[in-house]
Amino acid sequence: MKPYYIYGALAVMAATSCSHDSGWSIRGKLDNAPENATLALEANNAGHWYALDSIKVDKNGNFSYTAPAPLQGQDILRITLPGKGSIYFPIDSIDKVDITADAGTFGTGHTLSGSALTSGVVRVDSIVASTDDPIALRRELINIMTADTTGLISYYALGKSVDGKPLFDPAESLGNRAYGAVAQVYASRRPLDPKGTAVQKAYFEGRRKLGKVNVNQQVIELPETGFIDIVRYDARGKQQSLKELSQGKVVIVNFAQYDLQASPAINAMLNALYSKYHDKGLEIYQLAFDNDEVSWREAARNLPWTAVWNAPSDGPEVLAHYNVGSLPLFYIIDRNGDLIERIETPADLPGKVAKQF
Repeated sequence: MKPYYIYGALAVMAATSCSHDSGWSIRGKLDNAPENATLALEANNAGHWYALDSIKVDKNGNFSYTAPAPLQGQDILRITLPGKGSIYFPIDSIDKVDITADAGTFGTGHTLSGSALTSGVVRVDSIVASTDDPIALRRELINIMTADTTGLISYYALGKSVDGKPLFDPAESLGNRAYGAVAQVYASRRPLDPKGTAVQKAYFEGRRKLGKVNVNQQVIELPETGFIDIVRYDARGKQQSLKELSQGKVVIVNFAQYDLQASPAINAMLNALYSKYHDKGLEIYQLAFDNDEVSWREAARNLPWTAVWNAPSDGPEVLAHYNVGSLPLFYIIDRNGDLIERIETPADLPGKVAKQF
């Protein structure tokens, strides 16, 4: 995986001699292990793999490792058999991962199990191993990225290489699309994860090289008055502009995700505000970041306000423009076209809207 999108050291204190139910663990079997074999447990920081610890393989080929505390967040680690290769595996919180390998095919002929994340990694590796056409391979992996809800699986897919060459280059059109899809997953699901920040940075750098973004776009701040226009498609395929909608209107701009637990309650609140104030000049522009377009489309089609979708191809720029760190988030635009309120707590929205009428 290339340095420009691997980022963030692990905050992990781990020891093989300590066992605790709240920690994460790996266990495995290494067939045909050399005598006194030792595996290196490694983590990644800004593209550099470094040793966390070592794992002894017993005379029967068994090995295990237990950390005394949950992993704070999620990450890709690896175990390395010197001179033979590495096996990459995901860890999230208190995961327990099982690995079976042979010393002769270490890193290529192993099995991995134990969690939903490991299943995702196995699927990615299987597609890479079984797809000879580079174009078809990249499109298969992009399909995984756009459907992923974990962040880590799409991140892992983004970092795959074939014959030592990365499959995705953020300065190339299809590669940039892949970076945008992964950045969007992190922005909506794990906005504080430094891996997402690194992917977004690489995405913007790639856009600049492709001539699709100006040099300062990744650090654009909202103006004190006015706002940056958003143009997206609604559930019926019609293009909707925030600027056009706001002409002489009070507009609630809602950055949303329909599959969040709180989403039904938030939409109920928006519906109450829309019913109360729409005849007096209230509009709602709701931009959704759901990964499942079909589910979003079915839900959005029944909403009375303007509901649009941020597709993976749209990238995460709008989140940077509007400084969106987590969802949901609301802004209010007044009748003069000025952005006057930023609202992070949904319960505060009704009172802020009432002041405009």
